[in-house]
Amino acid sequence: MASPKNRYQPTEKRGNQSGQQPSWQGRQRFPESSSPWQQLRLLLRGCTPAVRRKLCNQALRLRVGWCGLVSRLRALPAPRRAYTAAFLAVSLTAAAFSVYTVRYTTGTTVIFDGVELGTVASESEARAARTSVERTISAVLGYDFTMEDSQLAYSTGLAARSALVGEEELEEALSSTLRVVEHGYALYIDGDFIGATQTEGAFEALLDQVKTPYRSENTVSADFLERVEVRECDLPVEDFTNLADTALLLNSTKAGEVTYTVAEGDCWSLIAQDHNLTNAELLSLNPGYDIDKLQIGDELLISNAVPYLTVRSVQIEQYQTELPYEIEYVDDDTMYVGDFKVISKGEYGSADIVARVTYEGQAEVDRVIESETVLKEPVTEIQAKGTQERPTWLPTGSFRWPTSGTISSKYGYRSIFGGSSFHGGIDIANSYGTDIVAADGGEVVYAGWMSGYGYLVQIDHGNGYVTYYGHNSSLEVGVGDKVYKGQHIAEMGSTGRSTGNHCHFEVRLNGERQNPMNYLP
Repeated sequence: MASPKNRYQPTEKRGNQSGQQPSWQGRQRFPESSSPWQQLRLLLRGCTPAVRRKLCNQALRLRVGWCGLVSRLRALPAPRRAYTAAFLAVSLTAAAFSVYTVRYTTGTTVIFDGVELGTVASESEARAARTSVERTISAVLGYDFTMEDSQLAYSTGLAARSALVGEEELEEALSSTLRVVEHGYALYIDGDFIGATQTEGAFEALLDQVKTPYRSENTVSADFLERVEVRECDLPVEDFTNLADTALLLNSTKAGEVTYTVAEGDCWSLIAQDHNLTNAELLSLNPGYDIDKLQIGDELLISNAVPYLTVRSVQIEQYQTELPYEIEYVDDDTMYVGDFKVISKGEYGSADIVARVTYEGQAEVDRVIESETVLKEPVTEIQAKGTQERPTWLPTGSFRWPTSGTISSKYGYRSIFGGSSFHGGIDIANSYGTDIVAADGGEVVYAGWMSGYGYLVQIDHGNGYVTYYGHNSSLEVGVGDKVYKGQHIAEMGSTGRSTGNHCHFEVRLNGERQNPMNYLP
């Protein structure tokens, strides 16, 4: 009889047809590891018995302890048992009260226009905060400021200690709600208020931008000529300004006169050009001024406006400059005193200069030479200097008036004797016999009658200039005489083609007639 099949015989392995072992992926597919949630559920299910046993043990211990306490109380005599129970009740009550007083207290909540601002310890503290805020705002505004009683309400009751705020916090909350005064930064220039902002460092950055055009890699310092202050303080809300508007103001100009003092060698056009003005613009700033009669020391108005801020900057400048040459004189007895002649020309030298230059705006106010390196030495000029005594009759190079009187006819075209003719000089009228003198030193080259000139004197001044003196009544010099400047040479009359006593005065340069008024002082 065949034995029954063993029910625990191993079953046939399921693999591939070739009899190979299943892959590792297949071996990892266990039901309990296929999902994280499934794994968590299995973990909690596995821990539940242990947790249940732990809780049961703790409950059993509490129960045993309580039963022991009750047993001991029952074993005590009745009076002692009552005392113990009373003691426990008082202890529990004290503990509960302590917890209550630690967590809670009475407090006063401040309400402004229906909005709770905070809770302080007492109503007196709340009122003190109100008074402090009113005083602070009054000090900033410059007049008494008082909040309306209808705006504020105080509610006193139970409050958690953790909810209480200090008096300073309540003041800050009240000030923020009122928005009458704000904390910020104010800009002052020479004590004058310019603007305010709540952004810390904004004005410092703005002032730094104003200095930027005056800074370079060679700048030593750049500061404002004016007294500039940024103050941290409380200000009325209406005092706060837009930073862009403040920037425009600081880069603009304000009323203020800028003047220039006329120095030697100045002329109207150069002064105007140096200050970026036209001649007409300079004259409009100085109405009624005679531009041809500038005097050293005159003060001219250059501008009616000055920059709002003036930057005083110190720069280190490097440049090349010419070195002036010296002049050495050699006496020459063949030349007259006052005459000079160059024997050998001088030459300028050159040098590298390092200077510390101070500017106020664009105007230079100081220059200090820090170092000088000579690149080329200057060459001395040699001049001959006359030592021979100068004759009185030698020309000086300038003319004086030949006589006194009134100009009766000017240089140029005029109508006379029924027609138009060119008048080559000026007529100076005075009484008969008035002295006529030499306009400058020279030699008389003509003295006598000459058609329309009448009695005429001509003086050659040896430098291309010849002067004419006509219509004289008598002559005091002859041809070949050497005359000095101011010497009496004739007397006024009306000889020749003349309508009255006068001196006809002409100036000719290399034979060409000139307007005498251009030569007379």
